[in-house]
Amino acid sequence: MTDESGQSYPFTVDTLLDRALGPEGYYGVFTVNMHTDVATIPQDDAIIASAIERGVPVITAKQMLAWLDGRNGSSFGALTRNGGTVSFTVSIGEGANGLHILLPTAGPTGSLSSITLNSAAVTFVTATIKGVEYATFPAALGSYQARYTGP
Repeated sequence: MTDESGQSYPFTVDTLLDRALGPEGYYGVFTVNMHTDVATIPQDDAIIASAIERGVPVITAKQMLAWLDGRNGSSFGALTRNGGTVSFTVSIGEGANGLHILLPTAGPTGSLSSITLNSAAVTFVTATIKGVEYATFPAALGSYQARYTGP
């Protein structure tokens, strides 16, 4: 978003955030490039107010790049399946604060019934993203097992 391209505020930011947070699921990082020649700029105020109203963090480009580097340095490994159990490891790159894992709740042997991390139960919530239901939970370093049961 810029202050020179004829965009309308808060309409532009409201539309972007509503479509990212709503059923459309247009997820992304939204960047703002505004002049800082004066102490207050109405477009800046509208963008920040819209983000705060929706609970969307406002961060610096440096913070976003550190998180992206951390996310890109994170990985799944040792992925195996034995019947209805999927096992995998997770490593988390430096700076990937707040990283979450998404596992489909439907598997080839039934529905997701439990997740463990290093043999301890993992609490998860479900979220439907673009029509697919997932279990979502904070990522942590270690060995996971996801069990799928039922028809």
